[in-house]
Amino acid sequence: MRGLNRWIDLIGVLEAKYPFLHRAVEVVGALGLRLEELAGLSGVVDRGFERVSEAILRGVVSYRAGNPEVEMLSFPVALMFVSLIGDPFLDRRYALAEGKRAYRLLREEPEEVIAEVAEDFNWKLRPRRVVLDGQLYSFELHFADYLRNASGFHEDKWKLVNRLMREGYVLLTKVEAARLLECEIEDLILQRVSRHRRVELPGELEERVERLRRLLEEHRGRIGGETLPERVNVEAFPPCIRRIFEAVLAGRKASHMERFTLVSFLLNAGMSIEETAELFTSISDFDPEMTRYQVEHIAGLRGSRTRYRPPNCDTLRTHGICQNPDNLCGRVRNPITYYIIKARRGRRRGRKP
Repeated sequence: MRGLNRWIDLIGVLEAKYPFLHRAVEVVGALGLRLEELAGLSGVVDRGFERVSEAILRGVVSYRAGNPEVEMLSFPVALMFVSLIGDPFLDRRYALAEGKRAYRLLREEPEEVIAEVAEDFNWKLRPRRVVLDGQLYSFELHFADYLRNASGFHEDKWKLVNRLMREGYVLLTKVEAARLLECEIEDLILQRVSRHRRVELPGELEERVERLRRLLEEHRGRIGGETLPERVNVEAFPPCIRRIFEAVLAGRKASHMERFTLVSFLLNAGMSIEETAELFTSISDFDPEMTRYQVEHIAGLRGSRTRYRPPNCDTLRTHGICQNPDNLCGRVRNPITYYIIKARRGRRRGRKP
């Protein structure tokens, strides 16, 4: 780490604990490390490898307090490893594991730190210390921020009708605020994974990726991970994808957002670029070359080389694409997660007793 000494004063405990914060990202960007230089930082690479290993084996990432620069810099390394493995199940498991890590740290923090992390997500959060029915509340959060993160919780206490509100703000304990931030952090990490470019790695880093890929496959059955179906299973599509898919097959026009959602979903579900492009042949304005270019761009083969995931369910709701959701929709945050669960159920029903 000798070459990074001039940056150590920029890396504090907060950046080490919460390396997803904008200020931590700015420090990493200022370093401007090339992959060849990164491969030489063995402590950072080892810790990045360990973060992903812990997510696979334990479902939660630990916090190493002794070396803040390693703890912070290992986070983007871990994101790169996860992205290059390219498994939607691992994407989700890693995001959940980092979210749990952050939650365990946040619930022990002073209120000022929770407020600072919340500000990074543009939350409308205000300090509000009040004791009601023997319960100490520390914050009040705007109901829109509250609903965005609490909507996936099934306990009655999280339902808005059961919350104490004042002028559009929901009262929260410190632990509740940390729990809601955990959801924000999970979603942010999923987005960061999907934005990583496909790159050629130095041999040392490529070997780490392959080791992690083998580790995931060895433990997939134990940790409940499912591979995607060998063949694309239309019956397992979520309602939003099924609606767009059938409309395109029928030759009806789809909006830009609907096309992006469908293509990114199908590619992540295992459909080939050729098969995906051919779906649009019935549309009146079909342009073979342009369609293939757009599909390859979403697949990460052109342009910025970013491999895109389908938009999360919150985004689809915002664009009016989420229509007629079923019971399973309420349990997931991304169409691919729905697809994996639904396909798994179908395989179980098809087994002989």
